[in-house]
Amino acid sequence: MIALKTKEFLGTTTEHFSFGNYDISMVKYHKPVSEDWHSHEKYHLSLVLQGGNLESRKGEDIQIFPGSIVLYDKLEVHRNRHTAFPSENLNIEIDDSFFIKNELSTLDFRTSILKNTAVQFQLLKIYKELKIDDTSSSDSIHSSLLTLFSGYHKMTDYKPIWVDTIRELLCDRWDEFITLKELSEKVQIHPVTISRYFSKYFNCTLGEYMRRIKIEKAILFLKHTNKSLTEITFLCGFSDQSHFSKTFKLCTGFKPNEFRRI
Repeated sequence: MIALKTKEFLGTTTEHFSFGNYDISMVKYHKPVSEDWHSHEKYHLSLVLQGGNLESRKGEDIQIFPGSIVLYDKLEVHRNRHTAFPSENLNIEIDDSFFIKNELSTLDFRTSILKNTAVQFQLLKIYKELKIDDTSSSDSIHSSLLTLFSGYHKMTDYKPIWVDTIRELLCDRWDEFITLKELSEKVQIHPVTISRYFSKYFNCTLGEYMRRIKIEKAILFLKHTNKSLTEITFLCGFSDQSHFSKTFKLCTGFKPNEFRRI
């Protein structure tokens, strides 16, 4: 088993940025690397920008694609096989002191982050800021990283059954426009109750959540198909390409064509 130290990866590090209690590295894979079991010294958060692999941990295999978010607890053992070339990851290694300084808990690190519906978009904004690299970038990156943990305590609290029912319904019918009235009828909860508590459990408004789901689907189309922006616009339920492009950039920091070229 390989124990990787901070800033140490199986692939080739092309860029590295240190922010004191966390480090960000751009790592590329152009040729086969070790497929042995390994671990990372710190809490580890990755956004797969290109390529992917088959990841194994705790008796399960997970297929990783572009746009996937991968999280590892400190020293968590895993391995990656069948890497697609070329692959590129944005890796964030987080020190214990980051959690202490910002009064955050390390408990259920992976689960809590993945429940944040904005995680992919915040990571893309961090990537964008790394490319801009001006005097404001450090503050912007720190703000985005903290946003990943926003609502941490709220998300670990008890939540009513209707929350998961709404989540499943919105994901299943992502390409439709579902009204608050229809949601209310489906879960048999008063619309005022849904409106009042939606942001507590989803960390955003109903409208923002529906837009995020559509953009997540658009990311898959951009990375895995040759569909035109016009086709993706209408497949994802946007009224026109201008609206789609503006929403995409608002969520990710990139224009659709810029993102496709990553």
